[in-house]
Amino acid sequence: MGVIYLHFFRMTLIIKVMKYIIFLFILTTFHSFASVVGISTHPLNEQARVFSAEMTGYMSQRNEVGMGVRYTQELNPGQLFDVAASGAQDSRGLNFGTGMDFTLLNEDVSQPRLSIKPYYQYQKFENQKTNTIGAAPTLRKGFSANGNEFFPYLAIPSGIKVNSDDSGFDYYASLTLGASLPLPAAGGDKLLLSLEANKDLGASSDYLGVLLSWVWK
Repeated sequence: MGVIYLHFFRMTLIIKVMKYIIFLFILTTFHSFASVVGISTHPLNEQARVFSAEMTGYMSQRNEVGMGVRYTQELNPGQLFDVAASGAQDSRGLNFGTGMDFTLLNEDVSQPRLSIKPYYQYQKFENQKTNTIGAAPTLRKGFSANGNEFFPYLAIPSGIKVNSDDSGFDYYASLTLGASLPLPAAGGDKLLLSLEANKDLGASSDYLGVLLSWVWK
């Protein structure tokens, strides 16, 4: 009876999250400058600490390349905190962000991992400064191929962007597809590679991102 109840609870939670995602798809059609989601979707060791170097290629609103660093740490089981800073060419200035990824459902053979990541970002584009507050529902399901592990994921960063000049705000959403994997040449899971693509659902801040992450615990 308990197993049936747990399965019902999981299905109910997934349906609620999907309703939330569909609602955002329909109602949000505004600008987004969401940075790389990060390494928080990758299965890490207990109390892991990760340092990441990231490169972002912006595909619209001026084609530019950005560089940044990110620190990720597991504070409690199922809770991954990260903080990131980055900059880019010409029109894009300093970006700063922080977030906390919370596991809602653990991954197993029959179900993906489900998490949500509330986050805050400060961003500068040309002369405009914005503060963004949002959350990124994320699904991840790992698989193996030829002895190598891959962890693809889907995330939908969405929320509110506030313009610091006139205090105006917009709702926004973007679609993020990515995957992480240990680098076979590194001989273990101490060096990770993440690839990510982001599509803005309303305006034009698409990007491609690459992270190289070093796990030292």
